[in-house]
Amino acid sequence: MNCRKLPPIFILVVIFLSLRFEAVQGLASPAGPGLHYIGSARQFFFDEDIVETLERSARRLNVAEKVTPNPVLRRDRPWEGPDMRLSWVIFDQRLGKFRMRYSSGVFRTGGRDEKGKVIVLGEGDATAAQRIICEAVSSDGVNWEKPSLGLVEYQGSKANNIVPEAMAYGYFFEDLHDSDPARRYKSFTRAGTYQGKGMTFSYFYSPDAYHWFAGAGNPVIDTGQQVGRWGPTDFLGWDPIRKVYAVHMENNFHMHSAYARRSIGRAESLDMVHWSEPETIVVADNLDYPDTEFYAMPTAFHEGWYLGSLWIFSTTNTTHEPQFVFSRDGVHYNRMYRQPIISRGDQGDFDAVSIYASEPIVYQDKIYYYYTGTNWRSPEQLLLLGDKAAAGIGLATLPRDGFVSLEGARHEWSVATTRSLTFSGKNLYLNLQAALQQWGAEPCEVRVELLDGRLNPLPGYSFSDADPLVATSLEHRVSWRGNADIAALAGRPMRLKIYFKNAKLYSFQFR
Repeated sequence: MNCRKLPPIFILVVIFLSLRFEAVQGLASPAGPGLHYIGSARQFFFDEDIVETLERSARRLNVAEKVTPNPVLRRDRPWEGPDMRLSWVIFDQRLGKFRMRYSSGVFRTGGRDEKGKVIVLGEGDATAAQRIICEAVSSDGVNWEKPSLGLVEYQGSKANNIVPEAMAYGYFFEDLHDSDPARRYKSFTRAGTYQGKGMTFSYFYSPDAYHWFAGAGNPVIDTGQQVGRWGPTDFLGWDPIRKVYAVHMENNFHMHSAYARRSIGRAESLDMVHWSEPETIVVADNLDYPDTEFYAMPTAFHEGWYLGSLWIFSTTNTTHEPQFVFSRDGVHYNRMYRQPIISRGDQGDFDAVSIYASEPIVYQDKIYYYYTGTNWRSPEQLLLLGDKAAAGIGLATLPRDGFVSLEGARHEWSVATTRSLTFSGKNLYLNLQAALQQWGAEPCEVRVELLDGRLNPLPGYSFSDADPLVATSLEHRVSWRGNADIAALAGRPMRLKIYFKNAKLYSFQFR
């Protein structure tokens, strides 16, 4: 870290963050037996902690469904090239719209080096074919417009959606924590390459993400001072759970690490200027293939959880796929679902080889995964494909809360019983999807019992009292003989016993 001329107070801040980070690393998992106070927080079924027993049921990762047509953003402007890549995408709270920055250029290799190895010229190379950064906006996340920004001249006109090159490669977020409207948007912009003396990162802020101002103390990170550490970085922004700014990075200076392969690290800051030393939080384990490395981990905050898209890089066949990972504390990540959350496309598709996924965006009734898809990864593949090389910006979606579901039998009752819990609120809501009624399967039906400490149904809340739920709904209000008001039970230890058949259960919530 660049510690030149740091005031004593900020040295203390860094020490505090480091100690706080180490303390959290030393904590046991927040999971554990006993009474769970859940209040009115939404409970997801990807979480093993909330469900105590399953009968004729299992958790299943739901693969995000790609929209049609895909890619969702297409080349249709004279200044755009065939190599279309996602830089970042957010739901902009100030604008009330989805907002995307994407890069565009042409595919180009740098020939071969003295050993005959193909050289590829990427976004960060000064000698690469010229690339531009453009903006697109959308009201629904699927249909995108390319506004005329009037910022950059192209062939004598500023009637285009090109963004000034100065902020082309920044790691960007909208900061809802900062009350100063002049600092609504923040960017962490890198300079330099991964080889040689390393990179530096500088901090900028903006009221609109067009006009940027340099923060104090730039560069705030100098990887030349910590070789073997800070590599390509993804901004989490303000972490509302740990109450700090946070980043994830390749914590190994682009694969040079003690683990001999890429891993994921985390660093924290109170002011965007003074950063803790990176701590490694995700490494490959004995369940991974030997050639597995982690390229990045874009992560979102949702309902008290960290929800990440872990980029799995297979170095043998040079492919990328995203895994769904989750954490309560931002340090201990659960990787129990090892299959991709977005599948690579078939041969001939633009996303047949690599998928570089963003963090999930939860908006209204859906989860949005935007990604860059390519049909090549290595320079050799690019050279071989020639004008058939493809890169585009895709979109895959899930129903709200639909990362993982409880699924069971089609012809008999499956049962999920929660741990003992207390809640606050008046009503119980269940998010479920009716499965397809095929191959002689019985209709969807879900019933909820409320149990006491001896696992006996509470009077009036038994299986026979429960009104059946028979259709897909994000918010089924659970009721018993027409009564949905359970405010009298708030604060009382109890369990839910959910009977279901031919259905997928995503989550539940007391409100």
